[in-house]
Amino acid sequence: MVLVLVSCSVVMIGLSACSSAKDAASPSGASGPAGAGTPAPRSSSPAASDAPPADAPPPRDVVAQIIREALRTDGSVSYDELVRRLGPPLRTRATPTANAYQPDQTDTLRTLVYRGLEALVYDVSASRKTFLIRFSLLTDRYATPEGLRVGDPSRRAIDLLGAPTRRNPAGDEWIYSESDAMPTAMVVTVQDQTITRIEWEFYFS
Repeated sequence: MVLVLVSCSVVMIGLSACSSAKDAASPSGASGPAGAGTPAPRSSSPAASDAPPADAPPPRDVVAQIIREALRTDGSVSYDELVRRLGPPLRTRATPTANAYQPDQTDTLRTLVYRGLEALVYDVSASRKTFLIRFSLLTDRYATPEGLRVGDPSRRAIDLLGAPTRRNPAGDEWIYSESDAMPTAMVVTVQDQTITRIEWEFYFS
């Protein structure tokens, strides 16, 4: 599998603003917080009959399929598709952000929080387009296509993936990257020689 790097600065959507996002319960999964200046997600309330209850972790096989499909399509997985397959999120966080190409247009970064997972979606206000731009594994319930899990010793990442392309200055993020027209990054967070988070970042334009 080819893993290529995209930084938040390349995506140019102000991901650092996510920490100031408002939290809101989202029992239906089809709508997020719509605070002042924050557009509500354009979801048609997708049927969740094939999805788990809101308080249950998403099925392992469904998560594995989403990861494979996202890697194959450079993150082309919509908000509606995530909710339909993963079920209603436990909560969402929404952050208004200026469009990189049209500064007078306000779009939305929306984080879907599940047990053991997070998905960050970019919601374009001027159209019905949504893009998956980050998908994170937070517990050992889920594995990467190579078999790496949160809780594994960091050495296992080397065994399965090889040496990282680079590490952040603090050394706690191992980034597997390769240049490409449509970059995707796999970032492994390590603390005390143990993997604590695994995520993929997807570029879009």
